[in-house]
Amino acid sequence: MVFAGVTRAPNMAPPICLIRRAAEPDLPAIAAIHLASWQDAYQGVVPEAVLRGRSIADCLAGWRATFAAHAANITIAASNDGRIHGFCCAGPVVDTDRNAPFEFEVYGLHVAPTSRRNGIGARLLHQALARAREQEGSSTAIVWTLADLALSRRFYEREGGKPVKSGIFLLDGIALPEVAYGWTSLGRFAAGD
Repeated sequence: MVFAGVTRAPNMAPPICLIRRAAEPDLPAIAAIHLASWQDAYQGVVPEAVLRGRSIADCLAGWRATFAAHAANITIAASNDGRIHGFCCAGPVVDTDRNAPFEFEVYGLHVAPTSRRNGIGARLLHQALARAREQEGSSTAIVWTLADLALSRRFYEREGGKPVKSGIFLLDGIALPEVAYGWTSLGRFAAGD
């Protein structure tokens, strides 16, 4: 099975991944993972026309802009052979009205559908929250997800996030309920987790 540069046979051992800061050559793989993850995870939650209306080119343009402005916020999980299996974009809270009293936000966390359930998402999240604490001086963090994304919600709950806020996410004019998970202490997250 091939996905965004990730080759994985069914029941194959999980890839050994290095978490590192993204580099510009990683952006096409990030865009491909973002689109495939989004189209897979959001099925039945977001209308099919909206899911299929996105393209890798659209995603790539967005990630190039994000990288140009905030390169230090993007990390990837790559196997020893250089294949990228997932990424996380996280940094200081931008919308303080919406996210107060939290200081750090996970803006996006995606793992290739073929690489899920191997601990890659947890490693990316732990690295981001350790960076929040150790480099950004943050003691709290928040992440938003759609209320109907059960897989996403269970993941953040398993990682110690607690539901702290709710809201509405507007996507192409469609109102989608969302929920925020928060961590009021980042003390358990350390570099190398």
